[in-house]
Amino acid sequence: MTSIREELDRKLNNLSPEQLDSVRQFVESLEHQPTPADPDYPLTNEDIDRIVESYRQQNKPLPIGLAKGEFTVPDDFNDPLPDEILDLFNNPA
Repeated sequence: MTSIREELDRKLNNLSPEQLDSVRQFVESLEHQPTPADPDYPLTNEDIDRIVESYRQQNKPLPIGLAKGEFTVPDDFNDPLPDEILDLFNNPA
């Protein structure tokens, strides 16, 4: 059975210098991508659902940071709301 490295070596030997450079650039881009072992690796909604369900089944509180990177709190978050929005709370339709 041929290993992945042996197969890649065989295929790389048949590439032109330009193609090899493209492969090099691609491999370099892979080196900078986060992996599941990386603490900053983005979780999918399915990953989060599995984590939440697991914690619920164990009756544990959810871990902090599950939505890390999903949104940014705007700088004006704590500023007072405009009067027209406050009026909506005080005088609902």
